[in-house]
Amino acid sequence: MSAGKSRFVVSADWVEKQLGTPGFRLVDASWYLPAHKRNGAEEYAAGHIPGAVFFDQDAIADHTTGLPHSLPSPEFFAEEIGKLGISERDVIVVYDGPGFFSAPRVWWLLRLMGAEKVYVLDGGIDGWKKEGRPIETELPEPVPATFTPRLNNRRVTTFNEMRNVVDSGSAQVVDARGAGRFTGDEAEPRAGMRSGHMPGARSLPATSLSEGGHFKDLDQLKTMMDEAGIDLSRPVVTSCGSGVTAAVVTLALESLGHTTNSLYDGSWSEWGGRADTPIVTGPAEPVEVRDNAPIKAHVTELEMTAPPRQSLPIPVNIQTALMRTQDIPLHYYRYLYRQVGKRWHWYDRARMSDDELLKILRDERVSVTVLYVNGAPAGFFELFHESEDRVELSYFGLFEHALGLGIGKWFLLQALYSAWQMNPKKVTVSTNSLDHPRALPLYQMMGFTPVRMYEAWVDPMSDAELLALAKRD
Repeated sequence: MSAGKSRFVVSADWVEKQLGTPGFRLVDASWYLPAHKRNGAEEYAAGHIPGAVFFDQDAIADHTTGLPHSLPSPEFFAEEIGKLGISERDVIVVYDGPGFFSAPRVWWLLRLMGAEKVYVLDGGIDGWKKEGRPIETELPEPVPATFTPRLNNRRVTTFNEMRNVVDSGSAQVVDARGAGRFTGDEAEPRAGMRSGHMPGARSLPATSLSEGGHFKDLDQLKTMMDEAGIDLSRPVVTSCGSGVTAAVVTLALESLGHTTNSLYDGSWSEWGGRADTPIVTGPAEPVEVRDNAPIKAHVTELEMTAPPRQSLPIPVNIQTALMRTQDIPLHYYRYLYRQVGKRWHWYDRARMSDDELLKILRDERVSVTVLYVNGAPAGFFELFHESEDRVELSYFGLFEHALGLGIGKWFLLQALYSAWQMNPKKVTVSTNSLDHPRALPLYQMMGFTPVRMYEAWVDPMSDAELLALAKRD
C-alpha cells in the first residue's frame, strides 16, 4: 500500500492472496436503502468471495430503540459475531457492493468492540466480480469462535451527548448525508421526518469520499476536509441518516490520523425524528479563516511486548519524586499539558472543553503521574489501560527547564515500569516528526518496535484560540 492510501483499506489483489489463510476472515456487510433496489442477503447467497460470512446489520442490532440497526450490546454482538466464526484476534476484511457504503459501519463496529486488525476492501464485491476474481455460492458453516468484546465508549455518541455537543460546540459535527438533505432542499427518505441539519454541522457527503468504488487518497481526503471547514485538530462527531454512512467519514478521519472522533449512532433518524431538537436549513456556516496553515506530521506507532531489561540509577545531585495523581484538578492538568507540550504542537487536549477533558481524566483506565524535581513539577506521563492486554503511553514529557538535567531516559523507564505493572501483553506509544527529535530513537532504545507509519495533519492554534486559552487559564 502506498503512503498516500488509507492504512485501513486493502486491495483486491492482497485479499485474494490471503484466501484460506488461518486467522483471515471476510465479512460481507452489504446493506442498501430502498432506492438502491438491491438486497444484500440475496446477492450474498447468489455469489460471494470464498469464505465470506454475511453480517446482517438489521439483525445484529439493538431492537428496543425503535431506530434502525442501533448499536447492539457488547454481549449480543459478541455472541452473534462468534457464531460467524470471528474472534477479535483475527485479521478481518469487510466489504459491501459498491465499496464504501455500508462496509465502513461494520469496520467501525468491530473496532468499537475491540477488534484491532480490521480493514475494508477497496472496490467492493462489485469491483471484485468485474475483475473476474473467484466467487462461490456455497454457504459456509463457520466453526463458532469466541469474541471477547471491549467496548470503547469514547467512539460512540448518545443522544444526550449529542445535545451537549450541539449546545456547547465542544466538537465539530460532520454530516455524511447528501447535500440536498443537509440543506433541507430534498425530503428525507423516511416519511414525516424533518429536513435540514444540526446547528453548526458541516456537510461532507459519504459518497464524495470514494470514486469508482475506490477510496480517495490521503491528500484528496485532506483537501475535502479543508473545503468542508473541518478542523482535524479538534474533536469530531460523525452523523448521517441512520448511523451507517457516518462511518465512511469516520474511516476518512482515522485514515488521516484523527483519533478524537465518535459516531452518533441515532443520527438523523433520531435527531430529525423528534420534535424537541433544533434544526437549521440552508448551507453550512462560512468557514472561519485560519491564522496558521496546517502542518503535516509523520507519525510512527510503536509497541513493546516485554518489559524493559535495562535499569538506570536515580539521578544524582537532584531530588526527584514521582506522584500518581488522584482526581487531578483540571487547571493543574492543563498547566502540565501546556508546559510539556507547547514546544511540540500538543493541541488536542488544549482545545477540549472542561467537560470533555474531565470525562477522560476521571476514566478509571487513565492514570497521570507527575515528576517533581527539587520540589517543583518537571514533567508528567499519562497511561491509558485500553484493555486487559494493552496499555498505551498516551503522553510523556519534561518541562523545558528539566530537559538539560539528564533525567529523560530514567523518567521514561519509570513510565514503562508503571505500564508493565498493569500486566499487559503489550505497551504502545505514538510519536511524530513534530515531537522532540530524539523521541523516536529513545523509544526504540527502550525496546519499542515500530509497527505502523503514516502521515497526519496538525492545525496550529490560531491567535484567537491562544488568546481565549490564556484567558481561560
